[in-house]
Amino acid sequence: MTLISFGIFLLALTASSANQTVENSCPEKAVQTVENKYFRVRNDTCFLFMTYDRVVYETASTKCKSNGGTLAMPKTKDVNDFLIQEMRSFDRPWWPMWIGMNDKNVEGTIVWEDGTDVNAWGNFDWTNGGLFGPAEDCFALDPNDEKWHDYGCSNTGLLTTIRITGNAQLPFICQYPVREEQGAVDQGDQGQASVDDTQNDTVDDN
Repeated sequence: MTLISFGIFLLALTASSANQTVENSCPEKAVQTVENKYFRVRNDTCFLFMTYDRVVYETASTKCKSNGGTLAMPKTKDVNDFLIQEMRSFDRPWWPMWIGMNDKNVEGTIVWEDGTDVNAWGNFDWTNGGLFGPAEDCFALDPNDEKWHDYGCSNTGLLTTIRITGNAQLPFICQYPVREEQGAVDQGDQGQASVDDTQNDTVDDN
């Protein structure tokens, strides 16, 4: 590659990277209702870390879908490590956070939120299930031990009622495709805009 061609390439890369912001990469509806500090843009994905909103799995899934996304699906160790890194960038305590993984349909057959099989790379931790393991069909990523833990998907049903009240209410991570018109490129581990304190702190359930 000639020096001129390389220079043009770097200029184009810089211009594209400069345009990759939360405002023009993440869902407009979500950006209007959640502070920018909870978003991260990486590669072709916008992640929303709802660290302050603790809900059951089904509610978390619905909230993500309401803005055109899903619960986060760390299908590779690289993405999983990125999520852990960003979860740890928020203030403690570091809660486990719902990700898009469950075996609600067939016990023991774990799938991602989009229905594809989970090809795990040894990241499960089954020690928290105990006697009530069969009632725990949904998974959260714990930034403390970096493992996937299974929990009850909701607070309904006999087995989940027996467990400690509220144990299935966790914060969650959504993922959205970067807007197609953006044509964003990878900026490394994180593309984060400044915080806009004028925005509200809740996700619109509509």
